[in-house]
Amino acid sequence: MIHLACDGKGRPLAILVTSGRRHDSVCARPLLERIRVPRTGPGRPRCRPDQVIADQAYSSRGFRAYLRKRGIAHTIPEKTTSDGTG
Repeated sequence: MIHLACDGKGRPLAILVTSGRRHDSVCARPLLERIRVPRTGPGRPRCRPDQVIADQAYSSRGFRAYLRKRGIAHTIPEKTTSDGTG
C-alpha cells in the first residue's frame, strides 16, 4: 500500500510503502516524520507541516495527541457511532 503526504497543491512531500493491509493511522506518524522541505536559504529543512487534513481513519486519540504535541494544527472529522449518539 502506498501512503502519501502532500502539500495544499497536491505536490508530494513524503511517501511510505507498506506491505499488505496496514491501517492508515499506524502509518501516519512515520509518514509525517519523513517530511523534509528544503529552505530557499541556509538552514535545516522544514520537517513539521503547518496543518494536517485527514479523513476519519486518522481520528484516533493517540494520533491527535501526537499532532498536538508537535504543534501541528489538524482538521480531522470525528468518527460517529452506528447508533447515532455521536
